[in-house]
Amino acid sequence: MSDDATVRGHDEIQELTFELFRGVAPPGVTLALPPPSVKVFDIRYEEYVPARSLTAVVRVSPQHANAVGLLQGGFLSAMFDNLIGPLSYLTARGPTTTLELSTHFLRAVVPGDELRLIAEVRKAGRTAIYIAAEAYGGGGKLVATAMSTVHVIAMPTP
Repeated sequence: MSDDATVRGHDEIQELTFELFRGVAPPGVTLALPPPSVKVFDIRYEEYVPARSLTAVVRVSPQHANAVGLLQGGFLSAMFDNLIGPLSYLTARGPTTTLELSTHFLRAVVPGDELRLIAEVRKAGRTAIYIAAEAYGGGGKLVATAMSTVHVIAMPTP
């Protein structure tokens, strides 16, 4: 899925995203970059294909386990949202917000597992972007999928 415009590497992808965020931040708003929600999972972005896909990896922490020692599903949904958000923002070239996020869990994930997350733009419109995502665990096994509808926020023009 790569092309000449592909951006590789966590720091390069973050800086591209931060640059866009800084360009549209309202006056007086102090941005928390990277967002605390990204830092808590220690998400590492690997590849961004403009307006097409964003790939990341994350090692599952024991602090995100449920009572029986498995990754609590809500955290996996949050990991998807932390991938879909930047992809939608970069695709829209401005702010977006999640309208809907549905996650389907297929396999259990245990702390210590490394997940590979891939989000892909299915359709990008003027007011909405539709994104699908998948999470793969050990052995490349699919552990969860997600679909999201993201609203493109219209910014006032000066």
